Amino acid sequence: MSQCVALTGSTTGIGYAMAEAFARDGASLVINSHLSDDGGAAARLGQLTECHFVQADLSTVAGAQGFVAAAREQLGRLDTLVNNAGTYLDTNFDDLTEAVFDRTFNLNVKGYLFASQAFVKGLAPGQENPSIICTGSTNSLAAEKNSVVYDTSKGAVLMLVRNLAVTLAERGIRVNGIGPGIVETPLSAKGLATPGVRPALERQIPLGRIGVPDEIGGAAVFLASPAARYITGQMLYVDGGILANQMSWEPVS
Repeated sequence: MSQCVALTGSTTGIGYAMAEAFARDGASLVINSHLSDDGGAAARLGQLTECHFVQADLSTVAGAQGFVAAAREQLGRLDTLVNNAGTYLDTNFDDLTEAVFDRTFNLNVKGYLFASQAFVKGLAPGQENPSIICTGSTNSLAAEKNSVVYDTSKGAVLMLVRNLAVTLAERGIRVNGIGPGIVETPLSAKGLATPGVRPALERQIPLGRIGVPDEIGGAAVFLASPAARYITGQMLYVDGGILANQMSWEPVS
């Protein structure tokens, strides 16, 4: 029996890549954005599998709960929830505002928590291998200058994964995360286009290049699969080796 998977923030970038990987694995999908699906993500995925689109703002409790309820109604059940909707709004530390903090945490953390709660409440007794996957970041562990609010939110996602894994284990629900490194997405496009930034980053990544969204999708499919049935509370970093890399002592030429 194929999986039924709901993915938040999944019409572009990493979210879409995960949705496509699940589609190619035979899962039925409900994808999401707070915007309309003008790019035709659901139509493209619909050529691979059953796919529905639900527009919802995951930064609100009502939006998070409503998305999960609508996804379950579309597919009849949900086996996996992928919490991926997120934002990066940081600016210089002195210019940070309460609005930036609230918008970031509402989407990056609160939405994950209340979508997960709605997912768990709707599971059938004895449902096989239910799981939750949350998108974290290498920024869950390592800080970047002037990413105060974003980095803090991704640190919160790491602890959310760990706590939900412990809290829900007795119900047979696994909870894991994926921590992308630097990946080519609409969110990173502006920064990567800044002169000199790309080569500077590539010099520090052990594999020597920026990641692409397709490289995240397989990790999500694995974590939701029976092959990962003894894995919970983990953040799988897909980062080209960034977090394994210490500062280099090699002189700059």
